[in-house]
Amino acid sequence: MTSTETPYPACDAVSYWEPAWRRGRRYRTIDDAESEAMRRHLGAGRGRPALDIGCGDGELTGHLDRLGYRATGIDCSPTAVAAARRRNPELDLRVLDFDAVTPDRLPRSAFAVVACRLVYRWAADKPDFLSRVRRLLAPGGVFWVVTSVHTAGQGPPRSWDAGAADVELLTAGWSRVRVSELDPCFRCYALRP
Repeated sequence: MTSTETPYPACDAVSYWEPAWRRGRRYRTIDDAESEAMRRHLGAGRGRPALDIGCGDGELTGHLDRLGYRATGIDCSPTAVAAARRRNPELDLRVLDFDAVTPDRLPRSAFAVVACRLVYRWAADKPDFLSRVRRLLAPGGVFWVVTSVHTAGQGPPRSWDAGAADVELLTAGWSRVRVSELDPCFRCYALRP
């Protein structure tokens, strides 16, 4: 599989992710280094809206809420959203597939932060995904991306690694790009229009 292919070319996102969540699949938790990178690059929310795309069990959505954002989490997997609601019953968590949702189904038309953690690599149409994110960012907003990146010397790419072409596409056309390297292959990107 090349870095620009999706892991589910023969089916849609929910058909791929729902069974994974039902089997109890869990993903990398937010550690102190990632938490500090968020605090440094996103700052205090002061009640501004944030959207977590592919919220999974709600860990990032909850973290954005604790930073003071009015966070909304969306995920295509009903099982993931149910887990997120159990974890954070006070949050706005919705079963929505970002690849298919129309903007009128979101709680607002602009967000101070649009975030995706361990999601960008799997976007079926990355140029369209990035275009939709840009349209949702409020003036001065930040697109926060956390992803595993394939680096030279680490051996063959893993299916969840973003490749060089993915990263180039992700970081192109932003006025400011800040990168926090959490380990040799795990990075946070703070992107501003």
